Amino acid sequence: MYDHQCQVCGVRLETRDGYYSEAAHIQGLGKPHDGPDEISNLLCLCPNHHVQFDFFAIYIDDEFVVRRTSDDKEIGRLHRHEEHGISPKRLKHHRRFCGLPG
Repeated sequence: MYDHQCQVCGVRLETRDGYYSEAAHIQGLGKPHDGPDEISNLLCLCPNHHVQFDFFAIYIDDEFVVRRTSDDKEIGRLHRHEEHGISPKRLKHHRRFCGLPG
């Protein structure tokens, strides 16, 4: 859907064998998050933004703006494919773990 292009920064990381990206769960699988393994709970990210997202250094607001958790500074807008229905409920869950109201 995103052809290995990071939804945050747009980078396509090229390797010898092609391009590389990571599927990041918005609401993590397993305890304590118990998120589902479905497309509405996934983002296509580069390794750097995947780590920042998983460790709650960045979050996505209700307008799909990517922000830095430490100071709410806007990093950019999340690239979205029209067929990718991202769950607002999962984004809210992630924001709560960032220490935000949701």
